[in-house]
Amino acid sequence: MNRRNWITNTLGGAVGVAALLASAGAIAQVLTPGGRGQNNQNRGLGIRRRGTLTKYDNSRYYKADGSFNEEAAKAAFAEMFRFHNYTLADVVNDERFWVMDFGLGDFSNVGMGGIFWLNDKEHGYFGHEIYLLPFQMIPEHSHVEAEGKPAKHEYWQVRDGSIYNFGEGGSKDDKLPVALPKSQLDADAITAFNCVELKAVTGVGKGEAGLNRLGAWHFMMGGAEGTIVTEYASYHSGDGLRFQNKKAFAGNTPARNG
Repeated sequence: MNRRNWITNTLGGAVGVAALLASAGAIAQVLTPGGRGQNNQNRGLGIRRRGTLTKYDNSRYYKADGSFNEEAAKAAFAEMFRFHNYTLADVVNDERFWVMDFGLGDFSNVGMGGIFWLNDKEHGYFGHEIYLLPFQMIPEHSHVEAEGKPAKHEYWQVRDGSIYNFGEGGSKDDKLPVALPKSQLDADAITAFNCVELKAVTGVGKGEAGLNRLGAWHFMMGGAEGTIVTEYASYHSGDGLRFQNKKAFAGNTPARNG
């Protein structure tokens, strides 16, 4: 039996062959970077779009009265999720999803998005997704004992994009791989200068890291493509959160008085 007859007989004739070729074409469209349909078939395959992710300036994120525009911030994260073909892209519609500028009025450079999957005080564990836009920084902070619980311990795993992970040590005079936000440098709100870049690959020190000690000062910044990070941790208490920037708080910039 020749090859043509084998294919025809095995697949049930010309109709079967046509169906196979059509399926192969559909698969090729999903796997080819330039062949993306509008039905999100390629979500979860780890394929990113060509090009770069836009970093918007603060004019996009603040209203005329100076208040933080949460909807604009959520839209920027939705754009990032599409860029990374994030499997949970519809998280922006989850009532637990939040965005925050920490009251610092510089969301383009200092802020984050996130969702607390679970924060169990009784059993002492916490599941969190951290979202950062391109070169966006979480303000430097630490965790202390609170609510009868030990200081929070954390471990991070980069899912998409990359982060610059900063821990205690180093100096502001060190040559760093990324420029730090001027608003935080001017406020003397950065003391942790020991930086390691973590990417979306497996391996401790490559795509994963944790606090080197309880109570350590630390922060992270998103890379050029932003980032999606899973955090595994013990119980998170807002009462145990301390910011290096004395003007920062767990909330958003309100409208200006008058």
